[in-house]
Amino acid sequence: PLGTAGSVKNAEEFLDETFLVISGDALTDINLEQALAFHRQRQALVTIVLTKVTNPLDYGVVITETDGRIKRFLEKPGWGEVFSDTVNTGIYLIEPEVFRYYEKNKAVDFSKDLFPHLLQAGEPLYGYVAAGYWSDVGNLTQYRQANCDLLDGKLKFTPPGRELAPGLWVGEGTELAPSCKVETPVVLGKYVRVGKNAHLGAHSIIGDHSIVGEQASLKKSILWNHTYIGYQTEIRGAILAHHTHLKSGVAVYEGAVLGEGCTIGSKAVVKPAVRTWPDKYLESGSVLNSSLVWGNRWGTNLFGRQGIDKTANLEFTPEFAAKLGVAYGTILRENSRVVVGTDQFPAAQKLKAALVSGLLGTGVNVYDLGVTAIPVTRQAVVQLEAAAGIQLRRSPAVPENILVEFLDEQGLVINRAVERQVEQSFFTEEFRRAPLERLGKVSAIEDFFPHYLDNMLKVTAQEEIKAARFKVVVGVDDQADTVGAQLTRLLTTLGCEISPLPEGASFSARTSGEIRAKCLPTLGIQVKQEGADLGVFLVGNGECIILVDEEGAAVEEEQFTALLSLLALKYTGVETIPLPVTAPRFVEEVVRAHQGKVVRTKVSPRALMEKVAEAKIFPAGDGRSSFQAAYDGFYALVKILELMAWEKQGLSQLVALLPPYYTDRKQVNCSWEDKGRIMRHLFEENKEKEIEVIDGLKVFHDQGWALVLPDAEDPVFQIYSEAASPEAATALTNLYSSRISELQLT
Repeated sequence: PLGTAGSVKNAEEFLDETFLVISGDALTDINLEQALAFHRQRQALVTIVLTKVTNPLDYGVVITETDGRIKRFLEKPGWGEVFSDTVNTGIYLIEPEVFRYYEKNKAVDFSKDLFPHLLQAGEPLYGYVAAGYWSDVGNLTQYRQANCDLLDGKLKFTPPGRELAPGLWVGEGTELAPSCKVETPVVLGKYVRVGKNAHLGAHSIIGDHSIVGEQASLKKSILWNHTYIGYQTEIRGAILAHHTHLKSGVAVYEGAVLGEGCTIGSKAVVKPAVRTWPDKYLESGSVLNSSLVWGNRWGTNLFGRQGIDKTANLEFTPEFAAKLGVAYGTILRENSRVVVGTDQFPAAQKLKAALVSGLLGTGVNVYDLGVTAIPVTRQAVVQLEAAAGIQLRRSPAVPENILVEFLDEQGLVINRAVERQVEQSFFTEEFRRAPLERLGKVSAIEDFFPHYLDNMLKVTAQEEIKAARFKVVVGVDDQADTVGAQLTRLLTTLGCEISPLPEGASFSARTSGEIRAKCLPTLGIQVKQEGADLGVFLVGNGECIILVDEEGAAVEEEQFTALLSLLALKYTGVETIPLPVTAPRFVEEVVRAHQGKVVRTKVSPRALMEKVAEAKIFPAGDGRSSFQAAYDGFYALVKILELMAWEKQGLSQLVALLPPYYTDRKQVNCSWEDKGRIMRHLFEENKEKEIEVIDGLKVFHDQGWALVLPDAEDPVFQIYSEAASPEAATALTNLYSSRISELQLT
């Protein structure tokens, strides 16, 4: 409870000279004498031993000057915040004077509390980048890897026992049948017996007093003491704790962990990534299925850049959905209310039932909205005073996938901290199980859209829009009948004349790029032919729209953002407009022209939603919630109609008022291992220029700016640019894409 520094404070009376602190979960052979010499040479108050890693996201990143003096800490950053690949090892050299800076019996953490305080106070904090091996053995994957590294000689380490053959280490009293096959490196403890024709694959470790039966096969597995492996049993990449007993013909697959004292019956199968608690018995011939069948592919992260996006009924199975519901319900209070909705994707509707069952098992109640648009679900969370919301829908990126988005009590996408809680609950399986009398209940709400519509219309210039008698050509995803019907109800209520795209002109939406290429030409032609005021294509389960003006020309996303900003400043009285770091500067010009100011955000939906909600840019009629125009196609369309009605101008005329702009975007492949190093190089190379590090690295040049953004999901960099001409914008993206390619070769 006292934290790392608070605990060490208890030993203050014994520490009257330079002392060393080492985190207990580290495996290392770093030369501490060299670190101590550096510490004394720099006359440091604290020296943090640093090491370079390929993926710094799960560590505390430390940025230093050339002489080693620390200038910045980043605790478990996102890719957009990574400007160094040097991380805190949890090894510290400290002078006793440090105890003056904090009190006894108070919770103080070295890295989160004390070191940032000392840095702010200007005390001499240094980072020593050490050579040698270091690993934070904080989870089972790292534990397995650390054992492999030991056997591969990556540390200054000699295995116990004697080296019977190159790479084969055996303890006292160990016996191997002459016919057994061993692929080194392998370590066997004391009094181990290996039977006839058994196969020990490379990176196998077997503890004392263990028995490997005839024709058994082990590969890259770790067996603790007193384990028994029966005849023809196969173990692949698993961990077995003390006193586990596997009978004949058992199969244990990659990532599985068997707790101490478990017994597995003959011909039973333990599926990948399954974990068993101690002293469990699995009957012969049974199959212990992972409820996460493909879970070993996903590591410790469920969430991507937009919720959880997995293949329907292959990765996202009913078992997975139920477990996900239990995991989310566990982090909520018992008897909480959760709003759940889906799109028309049949798989989403069926898998919703499994997810809801998981929620109910934790004592959480569910409001089931049925099939509806995600903006409606967001509003329902607030209006129904729910603790959370969930929307399941077809993935806009991969049509075979289910996308699940989790919402907080404001209807906003949950933040990364809550995502981590869900992941922790999911992977550790430390679930809350409600007593039978307190299981959750389901309340079906067949049509919440009228409530959503009423909340919007209360803050809409209805009479002005009705007086304008707009004619709108409408297109929707051909799998979105319900959302299309909701859009029709909205436009009809506002007195608009609706002209739908002819049957067959629409298609099942994949990406906005495909819609622009395949659908907008047809939409634009129909708008001109019918003399309509605009055309709209609703995509992403109602989350966003693509517009065509009365001339049949598509409105670009950046222009759309600028028009919404113009409306907010001119007609709602707000003064601050949040914009993601990717938004071009011409939008800022529009904001400044109307005496507003811009606050830049990260590119994640949560970051922008949070700032929009805080600024109350688009308040709802109930006075409690806000609309998110960037993520609500219905509301965004109404605001555009409102702007056209107030300004008494066509959409093309409004777009013509905007300043010209030229942007470019490029994607560059880059291995995960190189990302941190390359960001550090780019940061160092450009630190004398004007830069912005809100999300990624934005560098300002005379001709414009370029943003280098490490992708959070894929091994790529996204590069954005804006300049005074198309050629200059392209030149900027090419400059950084070429530099990234060069750095990958070094």
